[in-house]
Amino acid sequence: MHARFLPGLAAAAVASVLSCSHGSPTLSELGGAALIAPPAPTLPGAAPALAAAAPAPREAAPAIAAPPAAGGEPSPPPPAPPGWAPWVEPLADAADLGERPPRAQRQWNYIAAAAGADCRDALKSAGARFQAIPDTAKPNKKGCGIPHGVLLTRGPTGIVYSPPLQIDCSLALRLADIERVIQEEAEAHLSSPIARISTLGSYACREVVGRMRPWSEGLSEHSFGNAFDIARFTPKRGRAISVLRDYVLRDKDPSTREGHFLRSVTRRLRADGAASRVLGPDFDASHRDHLHVDCGTPRWY
Repeated sequence: MHARFLPGLAAAAVASVLSCSHGSPTLSELGGAALIAPPAPTLPGAAPALAAAAPAPREAAPAIAAPPAAGGEPSPPPPAPPGWAPWVEPLADAADLGERPPRAQRQWNYIAAAAGADCRDALKSAGARFQAIPDTAKPNKKGCGIPHGVLLTRGPTGIVYSPPLQIDCSLALRLADIERVIQEEAEAHLSSPIARISTLGSYACREVVGRMRPWSEGLSEHSFGNAFDIARFTPKRGRAISVLRDYVLRDKDPSTREGHFLRSVTRRLRADGAASRVLGPDFDASHRDHLHVDCGTPRWY
């Protein structure tokens, strides 16, 4: 079971904190929009989990209605049965906590436990170019912030990001896997590696927009430097690939190499687990001009 962080347990961190987490919703539960990634190797400095303190699991939580596979608004989750506290983990029972913390706090705790210096050392060793942003001990008054931030201009495979990515180091470290997928598909479909990625945003203190807003409890993964949006891929040879212009929705077959590239990149990033979620034009209209990539918590809710 994936251990969760809880208020008052700041020293407790899951061993896979620097990975896109493994486990909870399936593709069908998220309408084909995401696939949870397998855990990545842990960097030194992460605190041990408190799994040993957890008592035996109680009765399983009731099923929660999933959003539809295409179109329409997600249905709200059904009410919990009387006497059942929704989503309370055994770890919470061990800490005598009576309720689940707000999602914004869970999002923050999910990426905040890593040792910032160790993560940045690993990122440098991977070949990325970046500037360290001073660590942030706690969210701001709006609940936002980047625990161990970096301003990244070039990724491990040499891709230049324009504008630079302002993200948490834990997400920056996942770029090695994300870029590997992108470069393999670029060679397969474009016969040229990707030299530059044009972004529409990374860190931004804002709420979720679009189809998943009713399920999100508010703040976007962008609010923690745990997401970035890709608008355009520019190969070393050939024309740039625009998500807005070249992405072909899933009910049609691509007829251009640019369309095949975008289709394959999106599917591979989801299937290989390089990211927790990849949302694009086939998810909802708010993503019509970009691919949203994040390494957020396993559940939307």
